[in-house]
Amino acid sequence: MAPSIEGVFEEAALGLLEAMTPSMPEEVVVGTGEWRVHLHERDGDTGNDVLLLAWLDEVLFRAQHDHRWLIEVSLSLHTDEQGRSVRAAVSYVDGRTIRRSVEIKAVTSHSMKLNFVEPGEHMPGIEGAVPELIGPAWCADVLLDV
Repeated sequence: MAPSIEGVFEEAALGLLEAMTPSMPEEVVVGTGEWRVHLHERDGDTGNDVLLLAWLDEVLFRAQHDHRWLIEVSLSLHTDEQGRSVRAAVSYVDGRTIRRSVEIKAVTSHSMKLNFVEPGEHMPGIEGAVPELIGPAWCADVLLDV
């Protein structure tokens, strides 16, 4: 849940990694950089949900293969004549220093939802897990393959 679509992309990325219940070492070296994801119009659908899926795939790939564990992100969404993209200013730590109790294999598009909740609209929560949402806000529901 976030007040903007960019915010829901940021929260979904951090939530994806949090789902692995990481245990961070006391001392870490923090790196910074810019991560980009681009969807080309010629390749098909470039909707917000597809862009979110591509962004989460990138975050998971960087954590697992580049050992760059995202800890902070500020991003923007862009549209141009070639397609849509995410540009993210990121802070990360070495993923090899983080113990995880769960490994995520993939982010799936199955049952994926990305919705804008209109002002005053209520979206029920899940008791003990997700609070009730009252718009205006963006929310995403993503299924992870573990």
